[in-house]
Amino acid sequence: MDLISDQNEKLKYPKSIWFIVLNELCERFTYYGMRTVLVLYLTTVLKFNGEDSTIIYHSFVFLAYFMPLPGAILADSYWGKFKTITCLSAVYALGNIVLTGSSMADMFSIDIQRIFALLGLFFISTGTGGIKPCVFTFGGDQFRLPQQEKQLLHYATKFTIAINVGALMSTFLTPELRQSVHCFGKDTCFPLAFGVPAVLMLTAIAIFLSGKNMYVKKKPEQNVIARTFGCIFYALRTKITSRVPCQNHWLENAKGVYTETEISDTKTALEVIRVFVAFPVFWSLYEQQGSRWTLQATLMNGRVDFLDWTIKPDQMQTLVPLFGLTFLVLFDVAFYPLLAMVGIRKPLQKLTFGGVMAVVAFIFAALLQFKIFGNTTEIPPGQGRLNIYNGFDCKVYIRSRTLDLQDHINSLEMINITHAVVSRNDLFITFEFEPECPFVPDKYEFDATVTVIEGKENSYYLAHSNINTIALNQVGIPENLVKDKFGNPNLRILIDYTFNFDDNITLTSVDQNSFTSYPISLFRGMNFNAAKVGKYNLVHNGKPLSIPPMDIIPATFYTLTIQRNGDKMAFI
Repeated sequence: MDLISDQNEKLKYPKSIWFIVLNELCERFTYYGMRTVLVLYLTTVLKFNGEDSTIIYHSFVFLAYFMPLPGAILADSYWGKFKTITCLSAVYALGNIVLTGSSMADMFSIDIQRIFALLGLFFISTGTGGIKPCVFTFGGDQFRLPQQEKQLLHYATKFTIAINVGALMSTFLTPELRQSVHCFGKDTCFPLAFGVPAVLMLTAIAIFLSGKNMYVKKKPEQNVIARTFGCIFYALRTKITSRVPCQNHWLENAKGVYTETEISDTKTALEVIRVFVAFPVFWSLYEQQGSRWTLQATLMNGRVDFLDWTIKPDQMQTLVPLFGLTFLVLFDVAFYPLLAMVGIRKPLQKLTFGGVMAVVAFIFAALLQFKIFGNTTEIPPGQGRLNIYNGFDCKVYIRSRTLDLQDHINSLEMINITHAVVSRNDLFITFEFEPECPFVPDKYEFDATVTVIEGKENSYYLAHSNINTIALNQVGIPENLVKDKFGNPNLRILIDYTFNFDDNITLTSVDQNSFTSYPISLFRGMNFNAAKVGKYNLVHNGKPLSIPPMDIIPATFYTLTIQRNGDKMAFI
């Protein structure tokens, strides 16, 4: 009885597993949290363009997924899993600290910041890749097989949940830390977005080392990867150089140096590789969610109206671990039975179905990108568009026989007119002001000429050109408004003669942490200028204006009309 009791005691679920699972949760928080905001850091802070940022991002990901090969060799042949995880985790944490430091190093030139950032990314990719093949298998070493095979399966489930929970939390939180917190005098806080994952990596190391005395630590043996490649290369060399090559499978040329088991396992591995030959293509596309898809998201407003919430561009990556956790529960009870109803039952069929879904996703992404990079306002062929802004604090009636138009423009608002281009592009419009309009004679009317240009937007501003004259002035040049490649919003300010060019319009963020100043002289030509995303209150020459806050969202064009009467303004 004592012997049986002792065996049952030894076969209890290993307590050391919880240290490994919690370590994985914190490490995945670190990796996905840092990676989620990486492309935006490269483009907005380090000023790499979109193409270079994409190259850097995917080079980082490539290295992170290449380093498991030397990491596995190091663990299996030299250091063992525990030492490999400990040492490379330290390199990993160092990389996070260096990357965080680069985001705080404003006293250095942009080139120095870039060097530190790239160095940090190298350390991170080396660390995360090096421990990748070790952590899960180190957990497997804690079980005695075959007696604890069922417990090993439970461990695999817990480990998968830890990965997705860590990724889910970080992909949601780090974009919030990046954009919702302001630090070091900036509108964003990348030091915090990188710093929190760095702290989590240090926590992961501390948790892992806390279980040191509980772990089963197997001694290094010959590395399977090295032996497999050695078997392949030796067999090929023998086949090429031997005068009497083996007549059976070419791998059998390795007999005598490699065991029958090694040769058989290598044959099986090569057969399986054919199934996965398309996987590199899939994963290269999958990883675009952190690069091109994130950059694509910066060109959209991100509004979720029914939740009254704006999703950050990098926050879209939260969907991956969210679906991962959801499907982990629903696959066997719902999803797979549904697929079986349409004849998809075998593993290869399921893999093919997943690949088809990936293709569909990228078709949608391509269509969306085509839509985003189209004109902000689509103008039908053979037509042009007129925008007329009312710079008066009253309603103005407009009529035009040539435009077949009879309408009005409200105070400090605009009207948009799409019209077919005719042989005579100069068209006449009559403006009539409503009674008691400030600074305008009662029932004043005047005529003006506008021009319609095919495929272009031509804007005009109705305002005083001097104290005695009302005029319809062209705003900027006829243009075909295309959204900014990096998602920046654009702003222009329309003013009349009563404003001086040394006046100042300041957009102050509603939380008082950000100030963006726009000298009136910047808009002398009434053209669009790049603005910053955010919700702002307006201040004119130090005086706050009593109008609702302006919500400036990405990839949008805004026109601010200002009227001196009571400092009234409108945001269009």
